[in-house]
Amino acid sequence: MTKKNTARLLFLLVLIGLSAIFLMRFSSGDLPRFEHADKVVHFGAFFILALTFHRAFPIPFWVALIILTAYGLAIEYVQNLLPYRQASMGDLLADAAGAAAYYLLVWWRYQRRKVKARS
Repeated sequence: MTKKNTARLLFLLVLIGLSAIFLMRFSSGDLPRFEHADKVVHFGAFFILALTFHRAFPIPFWVALIILTAYGLAIEYVQNLLPYRQASMGDLLADAAGAAAYYLLVWWRYQRRKVKARS
């Protein structure tokens, strides 16, 4: 299996796992909570999703951000259809912020390497 195929398989597994988690039913006492814990989870999940997506499909950052944000929007839409979940604009913003943070980190590292190469 090539590196690209391995990366795509890993992305698919992460995508399926996150989709299942985002659509599962949780009771309020199931997980330890702190204020805005769900936003931290969404941010982290989309950071990891962006990492695996970037490795699997090296497309322009802005296209990847649109695709990942559209996925976040789709998840929120489906959650709104479920009787035990609800959509949240805050979750969608955390999703987009997590993906954007990953791509910002990649851009920053690229800029740093470019500067070092000139030295």
